[in-house]
Order: sequence, then structure tokens, then C-alpha cells
Amino acid sequence: MADVKIYLKPRPTSRIHDHSNYLPFKWKDYCKYGPFFADYGAVPSDATEIHTLQSPALFTALSALYNVSIPSLDTEIPDPNKSGVSAWPDLLKLAKTKVDMSLDSRIESENHIVQLSQGDCAPAPPPRNMRAPAFSPEWYKIVFSTMDRGDVELRDESRDTELELFVWINKLIVHPDTATDIWRHFRQEMYKLTDPIAPARLPSGHDSPGLFTLLRRKALTAASAFASTFIADASVDDTAPPLLPSSPNNESSATDSTSSFHAGDLGDDATMSALNHPFEPLRRRKRIIISEPSNQ
Repeated sequence: MADVKIYLKPRPTSRIHDHSNYLPFKWKDYCKYGPFFADYGAVPSDATEIHTLQSPALFTALSALYNVSIPSLDTEIPDPNKSGVSAWPDLLKLAKTKVDMSLDSRIESENHIVQLSQGDCAPAPPPRNMRAPAFSPEWYKIVFSTMDRGDVELRDESRDTELELFVWINKLIVHPDTATDIWRHFRQEMYKLTDPIAPARLPSGHDSPGLFTLLRRKALTAASAFASTFIADASVDDTAPPLLPSSPNNESSATDSTSSFHAGDLGDDATMSALNHPFEPLRRRKRIIISEPSNQ
């Protein structure tokens, strides 16, 4: 049996339920209390609440994430300064492959989130090239509303479903927002450098050393960065897509702040959030500062 054992930190007493036996499906609290997995890193000493889920799909997805995807993404980003122009198309292809790896993981997570939350009423998943709120608004209304339900009480009849949803959602956040963001920036850089009509040029004084540090920071900022990846990954040509929709409910939430994000808005110092993975700083140079060709 493919068991997934998860560890959670204690949550404060909910003002809604008047107890702490709940899961925080809130943008600002994702990754704050777990879930943690003993098979994929150290479990915090205060994460003493243990649950076991029987989900072959989740077991396989977590194994692929931590044993295959993250090690593949957590590698040094190539420096175009140190390779000939003839190698740049291959660097662009590499960047696309890395970002596609993250998109595959996100698509899988979305599919399970919608299926678990909607059951027999779940709509058919949109095709890969429609995986953005602007193209599949009803689909992402379900995704976002499921992720932003507030404090959800853990009841016996729905405990396993809610716990599995909680893991899929956190997996959905951690993958694109940590391991993939620098590859997404690199892909955009290589698009500009290999533009067949008006290629950008590398500045002569380009800084190469540098570390892009992944730290556990406020999940609210991480959620904002996460939401923008829905379009950034799905965008084929990296052009700015329509604005993201606002929060699916009428309450003010972190999703409201994401409505003004366009693809490619994330800076090199965008706040990331790490979920139960002992990430070392990603080994990469600083982001290329593309300078336009001089008219002189």
C-alpha cells in the first residue's frame, strides 16, 4: 500500500471553530504549519501531529517531486557569457525543458485538486495550452476557491480528503515557486538573446557570481508569486497576458493582490517559500541584465 505519512505543526485556536483541529486553507498560512514528510527531509521537532494517507497518486507525485524534479532543477544555471552564440539555442531549449517539468507537476496537482474537491461534478481538465485563468476561468475559479477556503475543520467523514487536498495544494505551491523561478527568468533571457529579428546583447560588464537564496519567508508573498506562475508557465511567447482574476470569494484575501500580476513580473529577488525540503541556495549567477542594442 502506498502510504504517505505527513507531519503538521500545531495550529492556533480557530476563531471560527473555537479549536485547533482544522487545516488552514489560507494564502498567508500555506507552508507555515506543514505538511512535512520524514522521507524527504528533517521534520521540525514541534511537528508532532501525524496523519497517514493511502494515496498511490500522491505517493508517486511526492517521490517524483523530491527525488527527480527538484534535484534536476536545483542545478547551476548556464552563463551565456561563457558559451558561444551558437550554443544559445540549446540553452533556450534547456530552459524550456526545465520550466515544462514544473508545468507538468502543476497540471497534475490541479487535476487532483479539482477532482478531490468536486467529485463526480468535476469538469474535464483544460488542455495544456489553456492552463491559465484567462483561458480557463471556470477551472481556475475552482482551483483558487479550493485553495482559499479559510479554516477547514477536520471531520472524520472528510479528514482524508481534506488532508490530501492540503498536500496537493502545498506541493502545487512549492514546486513552481522555489525550484523553477530562476529557470523561468533564464528562459525569458534566452528568448531575448535568440530573438531572430532584434536580439538583445549581453552587457560588457555583466556580473556573473551570485547566489539566489531560497528562504522560508511569509507565505503571503509566496502565494502572490505562485499565482503569477499560472500564466508565466503557460505563456508560450512570454508576452504579458490578461490580468489574473481577483479572489473567488467576497472577502479580502491574498489573491486580491495577485490580480495585478503579469507574466514575467517577478524580480530576481522575488520571495520564495520552501516546503519541507532542505534546499541549499540554488547555484546560479545573477540574472542577466539585458541591454538593448545601442544606436551609436
